[in-house]
Amino acid sequence: MPVYTLRCPDCSHEFKGMVLAYTKPPEIWVCSNCLSEKAEPITDREPEPHPWDDGAHGSGCLCCGGGARSNAGR
Repeated sequence: MPVYTLRCPDCSHEFKGMVLAYTKPPEIWVCSNCLSEKAEPITDREPEPHPWDDGAHGSGCLCCGGGARSNAGR
């Protein structure tokens, strides 16, 4: 599952976007800051592997819960 670094031309925000294994990257990326539909992968950077792909799944990965806040005591 590659993780792309994207940049929005409207607000210059850089963010990450993950593409699930065996699927095509989306034709339209939406900026997580201003919601513009013009965000594009930064072409001079190779997609990073998802932490799950290198055996470190869950360690600091927000999508996997490793970096999420604990709900303990709530």
